[in-house]
Amino acid sequence: MPDDDGAGTVREKVLDFIRSKKGHIADLSDVLRLIEAEGGHPGLLEEMAGDGAISVSGDSVFLSSESYLPKVRCLICDQRVDRQDLVPFFREKHFPFVSWGFHKECLEGGARDEMIASGMFRFEDGGVYPAYEYGEGKNPVTIAIRFLRSEDFLYTLELKSDKE
Repeated sequence: MPDDDGAGTVREKVLDFIRSKKGHIADLSDVLRLIEAEGGHPGLLEEMAGDGAISVSGDSVFLSSESYLPKVRCLICDQRVDRQDLVPFFREKHFPFVSWGFHKECLEGGARDEMIASGMFRFEDGGVYPAYEYGEGKNPVTIAIRFLRSEDFLYTLELKSDKE
């Protein structure tokens, strides 16, 4: 069994391998082959997931969002959002990282109510999820941006802010 320095090196190689992949997502089988080839122990992947460095879902391994996405984009104003001010937009429930979300302030002033009333979004567990089916050719971020930056949505928000 490799010593701690060897395990640390294998750990870094796994993280570098995942960082090199598009979207910071790698196939589970590729990561396991890398660990084996580098002489890492079989439980390394579970240890790394337990430490929060990576997540494993289905046949994919990906970096935690905190390690490579310190800020994300707001779907309403298109500005960068710090993680502590973020209400995340999850594309799918089993992917715990996000690259889009909302400023808490952007959801105030009636935006949240309008989003719920539209039937396109659902708010649960501190995040926002699409409340519609999407699939091939239907990216939930693109659909959300089209709606949230539409003249109708922005005009409704302007009317609500004028009433206050």
